[in-house]
Amino acid sequence: MNKRFVVLILSIFCALTSSMSCVQAKIDDGVLKRLDGELKLVPHYDKLKMARIDSLRKLADEPGLSPSTLVDRWVDLAMEFSNFISDSSLAYYDRACTLALYKCDSLQRASVRLRRVKTLGIQGYFKEAVQELEELERIGIPEELTGIYLDSGRQLYSYMSAYAHDQPYHDAYYSRQDYFRTEQLRVLDKDKYEYKVYLAEYYYDEGYSQRSKEMLVEILDSLSMTDGLYGRAAANLASIYFDENANDESAYYLAMSAISDIRCSVKENTSLQRLALYLYREVGDLERAYRYLSISLADAVFCGTPLRTLEVSELMPLIDAAYKNQLVSQRRLLAVAVVVVSLLLVALMLVVAYVLRQMRRLHSAHERLSEANRIKEEYIGRFLDLCSIYMDRLDNFGKLVVRKITAGQSEELVKMTRSAKFIEEQNRKFYDDFDAAFLHIYPTFIDEFNRLLRPEERIDIKNPGKLNTGLRIFALLRMGVDDSVKVANFLHYSVNTIYAYRNRMKNKAIDRANFEENVLHIASAG
Repeated sequence: MNKRFVVLILSIFCALTSSMSCVQAKIDDGVLKRLDGELKLVPHYDKLKMARIDSLRKLADEPGLSPSTLVDRWVDLAMEFSNFISDSSLAYYDRACTLALYKCDSLQRASVRLRRVKTLGIQGYFKEAVQELEELERIGIPEELTGIYLDSGRQLYSYMSAYAHDQPYHDAYYSRQDYFRTEQLRVLDKDKYEYKVYLAEYYYDEGYSQRSKEMLVEILDSLSMTDGLYGRAAANLASIYFDENANDESAYYLAMSAISDIRCSVKENTSLQRLALYLYREVGDLERAYRYLSISLADAVFCGTPLRTLEVSELMPLIDAAYKNQLVSQRRLLAVAVVVVSLLLVALMLVVAYVLRQMRRLHSAHERLSEANRIKEEYIGRFLDLCSIYMDRLDNFGKLVVRKITAGQSEELVKMTRSAKFIEEQNRKFYDDFDAAFLHIYPTFIDEFNRLLRPEERIDIKNPGKLNTGLRIFALLRMGVDDSVKVANFLHYSVNTIYAYRNRMKNKAIDRANFEENVLHIASAG
């Protein structure tokens, strides 16, 4: 198996998976994960919001309430619905206005109408809101309602200037917004965080960004994220960092502002859509950008805010197209990755097959080596046994020679040693010893040898544990003695006789060409 091929496949696979999953994020992923976690809890926070609304409804439904009290309770409900479900907020303000018109004093009527202006602005009823505000101005704003008047006016013209951001009327609307905010700063309690947030916004608009930043940081350190002012302050701080090209910090505070909006169930929000735009343009995290913008659109529709719906709708096609293009690219990459993984699996299978084959070969070689070591030990043991036997026989023969010579029987000794019977007896004993030693090492030799011969040519051994001359020749071959001259000397035959035996046995073999090689593979005892 080519190692370079495997390394190449692995490199391609890693590159593909990296390109699919790696986004060059410029923002700390921790705050985005935190935001994602909060988004999963939106139903929980909305449930808490509805629980508060239900409690206010029960208070408003109590029997025997005076018109003034009932108007106040409906106003409380309208304010609770503000930035959550503006249709319901406006419905309760309309109900309160109608009752107050006939049953309440002028101060309470003016209070309800002024508060209603803010919700008219959220709903996009700018003409009606301006008419209502101007009419109240002509009648005269009671001093006790100055704060409400200025806050409603600032909020209304803030929406109008944002809606007309690229139109000729923008500067006029912004000028009115700035007027209401400036007057609001004169009447607000300077110890309250509301005043500090508005003052920081004023400093920012007037070009004192550093002073505004310091104030907002201090405010955020003191406010809880469940305070509605936290989201506003964090969004303002994000704007300052954005102007300073500190995009990481800007995105961080947008995420924190969005988290605060989620916890407060504020559906009329901008931070999440601004963060989505940042993730699209600066980071390239299209999945999150698309998801955040979809949530922003759903919030705007749920709340009933035309301005926010319009803002999101302008961005949605752009990010939607980019997101779909990314999905197509990812599908292509995934298809390539599947092919590469398939090739990698095939390569891995080939590597595994190669390794297994090598392991089998190694195991087989190890078994052969173990067998060879065992046979060698058997050979050595049998050789020592034969040496011991013939040393004993030589010692006995020497003693016989001494006895015969001492007894004056030298002629009988000469006659005995020249006797063919004596030599034959010695050879017989040697062959018996050889046969016993060989068959101990190769106990199945005769049976396996016969399986190499044709059935009608197989050798029938009359005496178990004995070899005939032909078997001894091939027993020596199995032991590695292939030279016919050595075999002839060992068995006391002529070389021609050995050749004749070998050729005769080959002619009886099933596989004549490989007969002697097959003999070499006859196994020994396990």
